[in-house]
Amino acid sequence: MRRVPLARRNLFADWRRLVISVLGVGVSLMLILLLDGLWAGIRSQVTMYEDHTGAQLYVVTPGTFNLFADASTLPRSAVDEMAAIPGVEWAAPVRTSYTILDLHGRKVPVALVGSVPGQPGGPWAIDEGRAPQADDEIVVDSVLAERHDLHLGDALAVGGATMRIVGLSSGTAGFMTGFVFVTHHATDLIRHAPDTTSVILVGTDQPADVQARLAAAGFTAVDHHTLRSSSLALATKIYGTPLRLMIGVGFAAGTLVIALTAYTTIAERRRDYGIVKAIGATPARLTTLALAQTLSLALLGAIAAAILFVGGRAIIEAVRPQFAVVLTAAGALRAAGAGLAMAVLAAIVPARRLIRLDPSVAFRSGS
Repeated sequence: MRRVPLARRNLFADWRRLVISVLGVGVSLMLILLLDGLWAGIRSQVTMYEDHTGAQLYVVTPGTFNLFADASTLPRSAVDEMAAIPGVEWAAPVRTSYTILDLHGRKVPVALVGSVPGQPGGPWAIDEGRAPQADDEIVVDSVLAERHDLHLGDALAVGGATMRIVGLSSGTAGFMTGFVFVTHHATDLIRHAPDTTSVILVGTDQPADVQARLAAAGFTAVDHHTLRSSSLALATKIYGTPLRLMIGVGFAAGTLVIALTAYTTIAERRRDYGIVKAIGATPARLTTLALAQTLSLALLGAIAAAILFVGGRAIIEAVRPQFAVVLTAAGALRAAGAGLAMAVLAAIVPARRLIRLDPSVAFRSGS
């Protein structure tokens, strides 16, 4: 005998409530997708500079785990020493630090990079103009420039020095700070630290051997993987907890929406379920009915979430282009798992209500 799709029929009986419930679940799952994508974007931006230098090793002061947050000072003369070490293909000094720009009366933090013209460590992609060559020239991240109405040829005060914008870089926007690039000598003047640098980039096809040789020569060399891991660990410590908390809130909200919808539907149609129980439906069958209803709602919510996510990401990128929202396969799987978990958890209360339902309710007048 063909089974009557009772759970689906009852779920679709009230279209207005169904639409509201689907949107509620969709918004909750969209929040999870957006926050997960935002976190993936933050992680990619945190290591943006390290990923574009082309260096395999970074020589820094002992105890340095982040090129911008930690203070590192090395003598410039160390560059020639490292270049002479067997296995080193090239060595380039770079000064990295955070600084504050005064733009239209606002204090704007930026990541300042000083590199030797023609050597690694400078801007890796130029949208307009060129890389800085003179000490009074600067390249500004294009997103930062657009937000503050900066153009090629404009003057910009950096650390007490006046510089002229000669280039706009692309792919250099961070979620908190954009990058600006000057010559290494310009940072010497700004920081009043001649004959020093903060990090020496090392290119080699023998990173392990060269790292050991640098250590034997008294230098602290950090490989690319270790530097990335420490930067990501710092970002996780600062931003990971609040993002995980917001994801948890979205999960809880979605679960409650599904549970409330399923419970209300069962309460309103208890006579139908009473008949099902009266004709011999087992607790397992009743539990399956509740689970089918919550799973159907979660599936519809997931479809709505995908549509809302595309729109939400487009709005974020248009309004705040410095925030990258990256949808990864792992993020999509986590959202799908969250939707499934929501459905299973939300089925508990309706299932208990069905199991405890008195079959005689089907035969009472006015029920």
